[in-house]
Amino acid sequence: MGRPRDPALDVAILRAALDLLAEGGLEACALDEVARRAGVGKATIYRRWPSKDDLVRDAFEGTDLGLVPTEDVGSLVEDCRRLLLALGAALRSPRARAWRRTVPALGVDSPLAGSLPIGPVEAWNEAVLDMLDRARRRGEVAADGLHPLVVQAACSTVMARWFTNPDGDEAGERVLVEQLLTVLVAPHLRP
Repeated sequence: MGRPRDPALDVAILRAALDLLAEGGLEACALDEVARRAGVGKATIYRRWPSKDDLVRDAFEGTDLGLVPTEDVGSLVEDCRRLLLALGAALRSPRARAWRRTVPALGVDSPLAGSLPIGPVEAWNEAVLDMLDRARRRGEVAADGLHPLVVQAACSTVMARWFTNPDGDEAGERVLVEQLLTVLVAPHLRP
């Protein structure tokens, strides 16, 4: 009984937790600091989440990347450009930054090991396959002219840049994407 829970507080708490995870991983995500940033008391957090691990799981699950472009814009190069730039945007998101600081540091005996997201890998791979299928149907590439691994390698290069330079800027990313399109995709296009 009593007053109904304010869903806006849930959002503020989850956002504070994710921001702290992005800044410094699990160590930075102390419940006192989550409460301070969210503007709530610690008891408010404990009424919603019985443990810090539960809060961390929900902070990751409560953020949907939803950034995989699926719209056909009628050009393989443009579809690839949009896909690679969207991947870069997903990697700059608070969730990806939180993942980078949190998941690799987990030990195998951590209660969180295996319960945090590994990322939307399947969705990105499906997007690559769909994009190449559309390009083949349009006649932009031969049926066996562009293997999906070529575009997946471009995606992997964007991800590698994120791992080695997590503070990279969007302008540098655009340059990288244009280079990848020129070297990996354009040579496979039919004249």
